Amino acid sequence: MRIYKTETKEMQTITDICCDKCGRSCMGTCGNFCGIKFCISGGYDSPVFPDDNTVREYDVCEFCVDEWMKTWATDYRTIETNIGDTK
Repeated sequence: MRIYKTETKEMQTITDICCDKCGRSCMGTCGNFCGIKFCISGGYDSPVFPDDNTVREYDVCEFCVDEWMKTWATDYRTIETNIGDTK
C-alpha cells in the first residue's frame, strides 16, 4: 500500500536578464536571451584576475557586445564563414 501526501515547492524562475554593463534587458521577444554570458577566472600568475578560486559571471546585451567587439583587432562583422555553404 502506498500513502501519498501533497507538497508545494517554491521555484525561482528567471523573468529578466539585465546587462551588467548598461542595465538594459537582454530578453528577446520570444523569451530568449539576446547577448552573451561569460565567465572569468584568473590563474595563479594573472595580473588582472588573481587566482582566488572565484568565477565571475557576467551577462552582456547584444548592443554592448557589438560595441565591445568593434574594439577587437579582428572585426567579427567582416569575417566570412562557411556555415550552411553547400558549395
